[in-house]
Amino acid sequence: MTAQIHPQVAEALRQAQQFQSTLDDHLHRADTDTVTATDETESVEVTLDGHGWLAGLVIEPGLLRLGAEAVEERINDAMRNAKAAAAASSDADEERLVASLAEITGSLNNIFGLS
Repeated sequence: MTAQIHPQVAEALRQAQQFQSTLDDHLHRADTDTVTATDETESVEVTLDGHGWLAGLVIEPGLLRLGAEAVEERINDAMRNAKAAAAASSDADEERLVASLAEITGSLNNIFGLS
């Protein structure tokens, strides 16, 4: 005799899998996404990984002749721009995550008659 799963339990398990998959996708994006930005003069390019760590730095040839202070200023400018872009991207991603999880949670509440 084959035991059959109650339809509500089957749907709850499907929703739980979708919940886990949504979280996994979010974590994967954090591990693989990058953000690249430049300074105002586009002489320095900075790339940050999904965790906000420096993943790449490109300095235009000849820029070092301007001196350490000027290069430092341009690197910091590019870093600020990259951090701002990363924050905006992260905020949007988190809003999508919360909306997706809320939808799944709402479905689970409906399945069990909790809404």
